[in-house]
Amino acid sequence: MDKKVILTYYDIDGNTAVETLWAEFKEDIKYQIKNIPFFASSLAFDDIITVEEENGDLHFHEIINASEHSTLQIVFFNEKEISRVIKDIELLNCSWEGMYSQKLLAVDVPPNVNYSIVKEYLTMQLNNNIIDFKESCLSETHYKQVIT
Repeated sequence: MDKKVILTYYDIDGNTAVETLWAEFKEDIKYQIKNIPFFASSLAFDDIITVEEENGDLHFHEIINASEHSTLQIVFFNEKEISRVIKDIELLNCSWEGMYSQKLLAVDVPPNVNYSIVKEYLTMQLNNNIIDFKESCLSETHYKQVIT
């Protein structure tokens, strides 16, 4: 059964912030992340984490097994381009979750996707002032694809 796990992190201004993620119980205190993190860095879809329970709430403790998925954060400068970019991201075999009010996407890049192609596409959109993006969690697999 999926549960919400609370992650505490520092936002861009250095203030403490909270994000909740859906996670599936595995065993004991181990859970598997089942949605794409928007703000928390160094976490990705399907990572196995441990949690600590406090007053009935589950709080992120640590990653114990990285899934080799990568997480990207995309912010749009041109609202008219959101649908097109989303369609292109899907064609690159990536999934996403969106916060349209903030023109923000969280993108999951599965381990079997060639990240160098995804990064090339996003860099082109960046150079055209359509988006900015951040590699909030770049897997070892995807890192090796862009440094070679």
